Amino acid sequence: GPPRRSWHVPSGGLPGIQGLMGSKGLKGDKGDQGKPGNPGLDGQKGDRGEQGGCKCTDGRGGNDGRPGDRGYKGDKGNTGAQGVQGLTRLKGNKGDMGLDGLTGPFQNFPVPFPHILTNQLGHFIPLMGIYTAPVNGTYLFSFHIAVAGKVLKVGLFCNFYPLVRATEGDDQSTTSQTVILHLKRGDRVWLQVEDAITNITGMYTDRESTIKHLNILFFLDVWRNRFFFPTE
Repeated sequence: GPPRRSWHVPSGGLPGIQGLMGSKGLKGDKGDQGKPGNPGLDGQKGDRGEQGGCKCTDGRGGNDGRPGDRGYKGDKGNTGAQGVQGLTRLKGNKGDMGLDGLTGPFQNFPVPFPHILTNQLGHFIPLMGIYTAPVNGTYLFSFHIAVAGKVLKVGLFCNFYPLVRATEGDDQSTTSQTVILHLKRGDRVWLQVEDAITNITGMYTDRESTIKHLNILFFLDVWRNRFFFPTE
């Protein structure tokens, strides 16, 4: 028959059943610090805190800060009050006499009459020497001129058109003209000299010799001026 096996039996016997859990041991020593953990998520924003206050009364003044950047140009201010009048100084020396101006009247320009005897309605402009007709009507124009030193060439013009002309020699003399014209409202009449060679005429005036220019409205055209009448 087959050979028989032999069983080996340990000398200490078989393992026993697991025993009961022992009692809790004593607290051990503090272990080593662990590695830093990963950053956590952002928390929610907290409520605004109360405004802080400072009732300091004995603090020292700080150092002056640095100058700030240059600002923009401001708006123009209001006009200031008038200043106080300055002191009056001594009058300066009299200046040198200026150069002589051109002798008038000028060629191809109206003759001015700065000295006026009467011009109640103001239809004659003295410094320009021009008379403007205020209404339709018949007018009388007259001039009387003294001549000396140079030949005089003068004419009475109406709206740039010569009506009468007069030429007088250079000897001491006079020339006169009287003209009756029918004018419309707004027509202009003046006296004008002409001297193409020297641009200086022989028109002369002094204490005993004067230049006269007369403008008179003789008759008023009522049917043409029924909507306009001159007033004194």
